[in-house]
Amino acid sequence: MTPYGQEGFFYWIWSPGKPTVDRDRCTCDCFDTVFRGAYEWPPSAYKHFYFNCTSNTLKIWSIVVVGLLAMYECLRYVGPLLWNRRLRSSMFALFLSSVYPHYYGWWGLINYLNEDYYPQWRHQLFFSLTELLSTVMVVHLCSTASRVTPWKLLVVFNVNLVHIVIGALDQFIENVIRRGGQHFEAARDLGLMAPDVFHVLVAYFELAALAERENTRIVRLFHREELAASVLIVTLFSILGKNL
Repeated sequence: MTPYGQEGFFYWIWSPGKPTVDRDRCTCDCFDTVFRGAYEWPPSAYKHFYFNCTSNTLKIWSIVVVGLLAMYECLRYVGPLLWNRRLRSSMFALFLSSVYPHYYGWWGLINYLNEDYYPQWRHQLFFSLTELLSTVMVVHLCSTASRVTPWKLLVVFNVNLVHIVIGALDQFIENVIRRGGQHFEAARDLGLMAPDVFHVLVAYFELAALAERENTRIVRLFHREELAASVLIVTLFSILGKNL
């Protein structure tokens, strides 16, 4: 239902007034008809759905399958935790907030391959992979049986801090703060930035709670080398992600 709702939203909000396709005259000339075998050539009529047999189609199919499997595994893990009341609410809230960024990245990778548009491919892949790293840790911490430790929270904190820095420099400041973007661009950027900020805040407050229980400061939860490595990683990954 999500893609159906997404396309319905795009049609009515983002791009209203597009002309209706003439199904009687459309011939789908770009369709290579390979998957139709000997049944069809040349393309005969309008198709609701078709695909060409190319290497990019294989890549797109792989991304679709990986995305669906990842969603299934997350739900298979989180569902029983919710049912058995062993769910850590703060991490579950982070998990829910990450759905849109993951879906946006998944859909973006598919579209870049579909359109042979590669300038943004590596940039989006960087975001999707690092988002996945953060979500793996969040899903792990969704279980009350999983011990919350400083380094786990630091992973979530660092990944999303990198996203905030890159996202702000990429488009957020221009489109949202300076109001230079169209309405849909501002809504998209807010939808991507808000979960990152939420992750950073929750990770920080969880670290503060750990520090309070141990009667110390947050920085004392880590060795100096860990803090130095954290700053270095955030800096290097921010530079890397911005320049991909």
